[in-house]
Amino acid sequence: MLRISKKADYAVFLLGAIARQGVYPGGEAADTVVSAHEIAKQAGLNKSVVANLLKEFSRHGVLDSVRGLRGGYRLASHPSQISLGQILEVVEGKFVLVDCVSHPAAFLTGDAASAGEVSAATDAGSSAEASLADETTIGGHSCSLIGFCPSKQPMRVVHERISQLFADIHLDELCSMIPVANATTAQTAISNSQATNSGN
Repeated sequence: MLRISKKADYAVFLLGAIARQGVYPGGEAADTVVSAHEIAKQAGLNKSVVANLLKEFSRHGVLDSVRGLRGGYRLASHPSQISLGQILEVVEGKFVLVDCVSHPAAFLTGDAASAGEVSAATDAGSSAEASLADETTIGGHSCSLIGFCPSKQPMRVVHERISQLFADIHLDELCSMIPVANATTAQTAISNSQATNSGN
């Protein structure tokens, strides 16, 4: 079952704590910073855990860091421009629902290549063993079913839809800076606009 890790949950909270204080470009406290100590105190988390997470987000450009005695962190972008997908990728790595979606070659080979491998295995008189040997080489992938799996493309669609959902949810929603109803209305308007443009 898909589940966001506790570390990612902490990350959303920490970034949200910075956002709610207006410490971002165009925010009420755009020229200030928040220290790891302050945020750790708010969150009730170990300071080293908080500091390591903030450093990681700074390395990935989500946060700007200021060194010195009065140093700290601020969001590098407005909260509405920081997606849940970005946050999760920093903490957990690139989202991959199933292994084959990370191997585009597995989809580019097409049904003909897949059928050819299955046929060759059958002609050899040992389809199970041969397909296991051959299919592991498709796009450098290790799944023994990749060459003829009927769920391969549907699972890619599921992967893309979940990825899009992560991209459409932003930090201002996650830290309740805007009402959920307004966020839904805004997203509906964007979707309708995209549908209209694609129809033209």
